[in-house]
Amino acid sequence: MDPIRSLIIALSMFTSIPMPSIEWKKENMRLIFCWFPIIGAILGLLEYLWYIAARHFSLGVFIYSSVAAVLPVLLTGGIHTDGFMDTCDALSSHGSKEKMQEILADPHTGAFAIIYTLVYFILYFGALTRLYEDSRGVLCLCCSYVFVRAMAVVFLMSTKFSKDEGLLYTLAEHNATVVTSIITVVWVMGSLSAMEYSYIVPALMAMVAVIIFMLAFKKVTLNKFGGVSGDLAGFFICVSELICLLAIALGGAVL
Repeated sequence: MDPIRSLIIALSMFTSIPMPSIEWKKENMRLIFCWFPIIGAILGLLEYLWYIAARHFSLGVFIYSSVAAVLPVLLTGGIHTDGFMDTCDALSSHGSKEKMQEILADPHTGAFAIIYTLVYFILYFGALTRLYEDSRGVLCLCCSYVFVRAMAVVFLMSTKFSKDEGLLYTLAEHNATVVTSIITVVWVMGSLSAMEYSYIVPALMAMVAVIIFMLAFKKVTLNKFGGVSGDLAGFFICVSELICLLAIALGGAVL
């Protein structure tokens, strides 16, 4: 197993950061899931640096919130947002399992995808405005990006796949399960500890909310789609990020 090559492949797949070309051999892909939370760490660092810059130059709450809301999309190239939109279209169809899988595979964007994406970013923007005067909340949010991606790995490894094909299935098939499980537990516990250190009550609210959502969405993926897919994983990440942000913003407001 080559951890550095796995890291490069993970960054090239899930971010827009330019990376050298690495051959997709089995031994180079076994640790990709282990590195997935590092993308959250990069995103958290960018978000925190942007917060410091916005405060230092007194850019104001609206400029800060606008840029902070789109940073996840810019860093990931929109790969998770695409999954969110496709899943919204599929769920809104209220069709059969086969119909929903067909909609997920359809490259066209439906009306419900646009509607729910607008709702998503309005909520995201609004919650970010609450954090402009709350540095502890911002720090907790930045750590939550790691937590969400670590929980996404838990979600993927504990749920069967809807099809025995596709990019995500290929990654899971070559995944070093034992090593990934151990490292993912470290990621989860480390990110949670950092969140709680910065803002304990909102962090606990975010943790509980994401776990409840994961358990509920796991049932949805099995009952309505026959298992998880790349689009559903993207939906899980986007919604979990919003859940964490709302929990931190609301928890901070109450405190």
